[in-house]
Amino acid sequence: MPHTEAPSVLPQKIEDQRVPMRAWGKLIAGALVILLITVACFWIVMNPEWVEALDHWGYLGAFLISLIASATIILPAPGLAIVAAMGVALNPLALSVVAGAGSALGELSGYLAGAGGRALIPERHQPLFERIQHFAESSHAPLAFFLLAALPLPIFDVAGMAAGVMGMRVSSFLISVALGKTVKYLGLILLVDYLV
Repeated sequence: MPHTEAPSVLPQKIEDQRVPMRAWGKLIAGALVILLITVACFWIVMNPEWVEALDHWGYLGAFLISLIASATIILPAPGLAIVAAMGVALNPLALSVVAGAGSALGELSGYLAGAGGRALIPERHQPLFERIQHFAESSHAPLAFFLLAALPLPIFDVAGMAAGVMGMRVSSFLISVALGKTVKYLGLILLVDYLV
């Protein structure tokens, strides 16, 4: 007697909305990344003296301060102000490049959080998601992220998450963010230099 599959007891609409097992793995990985970043952010906010002590380390300290400050998602960290103050003692251009690179690496936390959240996009939103993903793969996306990174706005964490959700290439994200953050740091360092 041939084996026949039992009919599903779930209505077709509910079956179509179930998340595949592979998506659950990505979702769990994304949740773990967000949890680790959140714990690290709270630790940094509760121990700001640890971050401030890095300013005595010169360029390496600027890199680490920028990396840590940018890795905090949503929570404010004093990295920009500390690095700008370091510009009085260090070469402004070199300091900006080092801080921009550290900041871009730190922004990967938001990117990874967004990439982990891609599994949550329901099937009915896939056409919109595909259009957004097409933008992320276009030549305009790096310019958009460069401009967002260059502006002194605290919302870049959301933009980093959006880049992860959109599936923007990591290399394009890192390069555009590093260049934008370098411009932002240089502008602020030169402003502080001028005022002091």
